[in-house]
Amino acid sequence: MDIFGQYKNRSPEEFQRLVGVSKGTYLVLLDKFVNEIAVYKDELWTRKLGNKSSISIDNKLLIYLLHLRNYDTYLNLGMKFGISESYAYKRCKFAEKILLRCLDCPDVDCLKTSIESNLIAVDVCEQEIERPLEGQKEYYSGKKKDTP
Repeated sequence: MDIFGQYKNRSPEEFQRLVGVSKGTYLVLLDKFVNEIAVYKDELWTRKLGNKSSISIDNKLLIYLLHLRNYDTYLNLGMKFGISESYAYKRCKFAEKILLRCLDCPDVDCLKTSIESNLIAVDVCEQEIERPLEGQKEYYSGKKKDTP
């Protein structure tokens, strides 16, 4: 399944709302991601062995960004991408490890802050609701209704 193809055909605003990054930023990240995977595989000859992955490289990056954006469960991501829950987890952890190397981050917390500071992923957490500090007495007496 090519999920990235479905996302790619969306308007730029919709793509950013769904994934959390603009298309241009995604393509730059994808280029770095592909290069870092090549370097990672060249470090040990055993990493080139085995079966090829069932999802493409752009979908590997997309699955991690969607996990960061929506905090979907791996079961949900697996169903969306047509893979098992455990394989979705493996792909997310692999993408996380490669992104740590791409962005030169020592740990996951640094990765998340660097992603947020570079505007790679936005709106991944809840927003506080501002409460009025002055003039609240006009609207609220402090009494609670006597409803069961």
